[in-house]
Amino acid sequence: MALQNKAYYFRHILAVTFANKATQEMKDRVLGYLNDFAKGEDERDSLAIELKKDLNLDDITFRQNCAELQSEILHHYDQFSISTIDAFFQKVIRSFTRESGLMADYRLEVDVEAVMEEVINNLIDELGDKPELTKWVVEFAQDSLVNDRAWDVRKSLMEFAQEIFREEFKAIEDKIKLESASPEFFRHWREELWKVKEAFLKSAAKPATEVLQIMDSQPWDDSDLSYGHNSGLRTFFKMFANEKSLSKYKEPSDRMRDYFTNARNWPSKKTMHALAISTMADQQLIPKLTSLIALYDKHYQKALSAEVALKNMYTFGLLADIARKLKEYKAENNVMLLADAPQLLNGIIGNSDTPFIYEKIGSFYRNYLIDEFQDTSGMQWKNFLPLLTNGLDQGHPSLVVGDVKQAIYRWRGGDLNLLQQEVENQIGEERVTIKNLDRNFRSAKNIIQFNNELFKAASNLVSAETGSALSASAYRDVSQQKSKEHGGFVRIKFLNSDEDDHWKEQSLGMIPHHLEKLQQQGAALGDIAILVRQNNEGHQIATHLLQYKNSDKALEG
Repeated sequence: MALQNKAYYFRHILAVTFANKATQEMKDRVLGYLNDFAKGEDERDSLAIELKKDLNLDDITFRQNCAELQSEILHHYDQFSISTIDAFFQKVIRSFTRESGLMADYRLEVDVEAVMEEVINNLIDELGDKPELTKWVVEFAQDSLVNDRAWDVRKSLMEFAQEIFREEFKAIEDKIKLESASPEFFRHWREELWKVKEAFLKSAAKPATEVLQIMDSQPWDDSDLSYGHNSGLRTFFKMFANEKSLSKYKEPSDRMRDYFTNARNWPSKKTMHALAISTMADQQLIPKLTSLIALYDKHYQKALSAEVALKNMYTFGLLADIARKLKEYKAENNVMLLADAPQLLNGIIGNSDTPFIYEKIGSFYRNYLIDEFQDTSGMQWKNFLPLLTNGLDQGHPSLVVGDVKQAIYRWRGGDLNLLQQEVENQIGEERVTIKNLDRNFRSAKNIIQFNNELFKAASNLVSAETGSALSASAYRDVSQQKSKEHGGFVRIKFLNSDEDDHWKEQSLGMIPHHLEKLQQQGAALGDIAILVRQNNEGHQIATHLLQYKNSDKALEG
């Protein structure tokens, strides 16, 4: 983009990524290439060959243009706009502090942990004076002890407080603050949730209890029923009659829904009470069975949600109080957190296609290049969208680069739907060109081939099991082309065991032999990594290797 225009055009290009280290690496790489190209050290460089071809430049003109661009960047380095997303948003906010509702001398705080430590200390100081808050913290501490988390409530609260920086919370933060400000809010909410749960339990208990009473009063018992004591009927009705914890409910099975809704299927073939059982099932038991199934299908999900909300109400209360104390801290200290920038801009932009806050910056930058796009959150994308759209309307292309597969980890609130479909939907299909980067420059040939086969099969299996095309769609570009000729090696071994932990013993016994075999083939121990799921598994392996090393089983040398 810079080479096909005048040398000063680089000022109109904005490139953003997520880490300061990555931005410096980008700058170094651009200047490094330009330096090599300007000196003519580009005869075999594939990028130089590609640039000359695309720009239709001969060798001499290409070197001259590279030298001019290099000089222009070095003399106006402050306008070499490669930055993090956070830095760019701060630049926008700084130029519109009054419109943003901020004091002109506000302090940008990068150390969120230090701020939250102060906020949590302020929150702890309120304990005792605010009964509701005290109750939340006590419940939180009890839950921490039950789940083997740190006993130090401050440390646990610090970790828990990170939830208020999640984009899902920020989207509803203002509504939460408004609703929870009322002193009656939590009491009223608790009452409403109890009503929902109790209504379900009462509606279920009455017919289920009646069925059990009817069955107990008959001359026949469970052995006279189809499937005998394993029919599941008594267990099914007992669940609705007696179980008070909705999380322990099990969905009505196909046997209950399809088989026992027919009166002829109730009696066993050997019973002498077949007619009595069928008649009783048809007239009294099946109507109650179908009513319970209908109740479950229609109201269980809502009732279970109410139970879960009641159980976790303290978390809602704590989040509301932590958010309140953080707001007070920022106001008292005239501080803005780095994490607040996307939300602040989002609130100012609203649903405007041409937000005024971008007037200066939008008319200056023309091309936007966004790296690691899979880590871009919905809020960040909404802030960038008007800029990209404005540039495209004026004929200036932009670029986003990312890997949908990495978005499943949701680092920084990344949303895989953005890269997979939303960008194309919101920008317009006719204005989007998709190019798959399918060449692997790092891995060996056999590893690439193995990954291609494994993930293609696995994604299709997951899509078939879940009934959703999301997995297969996200991995549709998983197949990669090799760049290296050496083979590499992949080996998988599945361990079968009837005992839960026996596979660990098997694997521990195999690891030393694999390590010795690799060493015999010339591999250094420093080039071998052992990956585990949990730290304690790593400790077990290390201990086992030390014991093996000191045993007579270990090979010498």
